[in-house]
Amino acid sequence: MHAKAAFVHACEWNRDSVEALEHNLAQNGVRHRCAIHFGDNRTVTPEGVAQRVNLGLIPSSEAGWESACKALDERTGGILHIHGNVTSASSGQRGVEETGRVRTEWTVWAESVRLRISDIFRLVRLTKWAVSIEHIERVKSYAPHIDHLVVDLLCSSIGNQ
Repeated sequence: MHAKAAFVHACEWNRDSVEALEHNLAQNGVRHRCAIHFGDNRTVTPEGVAQRVNLGLIPSSEAGWESACKALDERTGGILHIHGNVTSASSGQRGVEETGRVRTEWTVWAESVRLRISDIFRLVRLTKWAVSIEHIERVKSYAPHIDHLVVDLLCSSIGNQ
């Protein structure tokens, strides 16, 4: 809620997590600004309601990508914030190499995610969508030679650009 979201849709299948979320929403006086959808996001995610979707399941959130594409508001589009684990040649550097460039493995992964999201939009939406990479970030080392990354994809209906 610190991001000043007017309303949040939270999809969660872990009962303990839902109880903690309900408690924290009440404690912070923002329960009225959140709808909790209990269950698998592939079946409970509302459609056409979001400007930002956080897909934080690792090692891969791919099973939820179709639901995320459907959740974005067609009028405004929005950001898909997608986490994933990527095998890297070496691990331990923060964010960028000494050259200031994002590692090749990270770029390849982000581009493959962008292409897959573009394909999903073609399958589930009646309008064409533009999908571009806005940002790639290394979150942390997940294991030796495996980086936990996040990519932000800007998604917009072509008719609404």
